Amino acid sequence: MYTERTGKNKTALVTGAASGIGFAFADNLGKQGYHLLIVDIQEDKLIQAATQLRNCHPVDVHCLSLDLSRIDAPETIHAFCLKNNLEIHILISNAGRFIFDAITDIEDDTYNAFLQLHLNTPAKLCKLFGIDMKQRREGYILTVSSLSAWMPYPYLSLYAATKRFIRTFSKAIHFEFSKFSVGVTTICPGAVDTGLYALRPEWRKIAKRFGIMMNPDTLAKRSLKKMFRKRITYIPGLVNRICLPLLLILPARILVFFYEKMR
Repeated sequence: MYTERTGKNKTALVTGAASGIGFAFADNLGKQGYHLLIVDIQEDKLIQAATQLRNCHPVDVHCLSLDLSRIDAPETIHAFCLKNNLEIHILISNAGRFIFDAITDIEDDTYNAFLQLHLNTPAKLCKLFGIDMKQRREGYILTVSSLSAWMPYPYLSLYAATKRFIRTFSKAIHFEFSKFSVGVTTICPGAVDTGLYALRPEWRKIAKRFGIMMNPDTLAKRSLKKMFRKRITYIPGLVNRICLPLLLILPARILVFFYEKMR
């Protein structure tokens, strides 16, 4: 069972919440009675998500359309909360992008935005809202890493390295915050059935059938349970936990082979 069963009079902040995993987190927290602040760059989808959440759950839903790869994005979110008297009890730092390409083929604008989104934004959000949580001596932070954090392979170089930063950073601050009764959990999912992956429907169906790809709602439910228990790191899915030792010894040339086939 959860450590907490109700979010009455408490607010959760979810980034990248217009769709996919982020929306699933917001939806499940709404079910538990948490008021919501959802943030995403996709304004139209964000408004649709907010409407759906309000229709499904009797909670307040605030939305903020924002490019989270902006260097001042964390400060903008924090200032929005102060202005609107929103005391954030749960921070879900979920926003991210997937890049599977050679480092030399990534455009400079994409490269810079990606690093801001995966490094500066989650770290600064943890700092800003972590200060507030430490002062109140309560709160939860959940960051989203990836199974690829253990996979320094060709064409995953930028994505895997930044996800490894999120994993190790979150583990370190878990111990910094624990004495203040603030939990920090990082999840390391494998493939999730979202628009992040440009996978053909037939391959998506096979991946879900064999447990290689997880449903976003299932991932959110399991991850929130671990967060409320203040678990340090969680790898969702039995297949992922079994396959991780194999991924660690998988020759890089195999990934190169599949990449060339996909190209």
